[in-house]
Amino acid sequence: MTMSATRRAAGSAVTALAGRGATQVGATVVVAASCLGAVLLAWLVVSQPTELLRLTPPTGPAGLGILFAGLGAAIVALRHPALGLYLLVAFVYLDLSQVLVRTYQSASLLQLLVVPLFLAAWAERDGRGLAAPRLPLGATVVLASFMLVALASTAWAGEPALAAAATAELAKALVIFCAVVALASSPARVRMAVMVAVAAGTLLAVMGLFQTVTGDFSNTFGGLARIKYAHIHGSVFEPRIAGPIGDPNYFAQILLPLVPLALALAWGTRDMRLRVAAYAAAAVLIAGTVLTYSRGAALALAVVLVLSLLAHGVRPRRLAVGLLLLLLLVPFAPDGFARRLTTISQVLPGSEDVLRPDSSFGKRRVVTGVAWRMYVDRPLLGVGAGNYSARFHDYVEEVGSAVREYEADEANYAHSLYLEIAAEKGTLGLAVFGLVLVVCFGSLRRARARFRNGGLEPCALLARGLEIGLVGYLISSIFLHGHHIRYLWLLFALAAALHAVSRGSAERRSPA
Repeated sequence: MTMSATRRAAGSAVTALAGRGATQVGATVVVAASCLGAVLLAWLVVSQPTELLRLTPPTGPAGLGILFAGLGAAIVALRHPALGLYLLVAFVYLDLSQVLVRTYQSASLLQLLVVPLFLAAWAERDGRGLAAPRLPLGATVVLASFMLVALASTAWAGEPALAAAATAELAKALVIFCAVVALASSPARVRMAVMVAVAAGTLLAVMGLFQTVTGDFSNTFGGLARIKYAHIHGSVFEPRIAGPIGDPNYFAQILLPLVPLALALAWGTRDMRLRVAAYAAAAVLIAGTVLTYSRGAALALAVVLVLSLLAHGVRPRRLAVGLLLLLLLVPFAPDGFARRLTTISQVLPGSEDVLRPDSSFGKRRVVTGVAWRMYVDRPLLGVGAGNYSARFHDYVEEVGSAVREYEADEANYAHSLYLEIAAEKGTLGLAVFGLVLVVCFGSLRRARARFRNGGLEPCALLARGLEIGLVGYLISSIFLHGHHIRYLWLLFALAAALHAVSRGSAERRSPA
């Protein structure tokens, strides 16, 4: 054996041992995290059963029918894991489980699906060895760490029950993250999961468009298309579409990330029917976002559209399609939308002199000011997860008296995800959440590079679209606190799944 051959053999042995050691370390971390997660979930079930579980048995024909439908979906998930993945994404994006709980007091269908989904992912991995039902270590650890920060805050929170409830919401979101990543084991599955999310969002936006065009806001499509009569500008109050969530601002926030994903689907296929459908979905999603009258979402939407054009190339054909979509949407633009956007100037310096200021801005100045005061007072650990509302009146007098215009017993929120994290979880929470974002965007960047190197341009476009969609969500989060966090965790799950399958594709291409 030559000297060079000996060196290569030694190098291969060292690499194999290092890989084996890394695998053992990773396995140890995953087992430890699983045990910790099991203990955490057990504690949550004991301490906050009503927050984590829906234990009330269904009543009436509708409740029983929903229960049997959920059991049928669980069986489908066990037998066909891919369909289970698509069901999970659709359930989350339609908020279908909560809609059925709210409307029919049924059992939570998501909870019925969770165990079969994990069993299906495990069985599939053992049976056929698909690329990536294993969880990405980095993303899982940082997301679990964020949940653990919330859990730890129960030790110093003034209202531990509120901290436990907030931790339970993060635990549910983490379970969704793990299930999606475990099941999205191939590029085709991830792509189809994105298509399901886009289709679900488009369906919700279509319902809102129908309500607006017909003027019939009494039909809420079984709770999937709720309406909120809210302030538009001046003394004008009009109906705003709010989807299944019931809040137009949050509804706009969950539609936003789907716009660049729909465009990525359109630009990543040669199938003309799929391309037309994706363009139509993007147009409907844009229209739905506009009809929410959300100013923060309008700003984020503009950024998302510009970034999409810059990222994918400003080509004459794409510009023409974009202009055509805008022209088709103009007739549907509500009369008060432009007037509402002009009120954004009231947040600029000197806006206190406006003759008829927008009352919502006055409220936001107070609640964000209170969040800042909480952070300054407790900069390291915050006041405790979920405790902003409980501590609001302890700090509001330091900020100002504008809050007196509102009901004293009204629940108050920070109206900013970042200020909420700072106030409730302190610098520790901000640091961990920042690490979550670094890991997520880094994973998408690496996935995009791997897909391009492997000639999988449609998947690379999806990774770029998801990056832009996350940017839009995070911009809108400047003006919205962390309610409905499971949608953000679902986007993180799709990012982690893309990274995992891109790594699997790269390993299969590399020589043995």
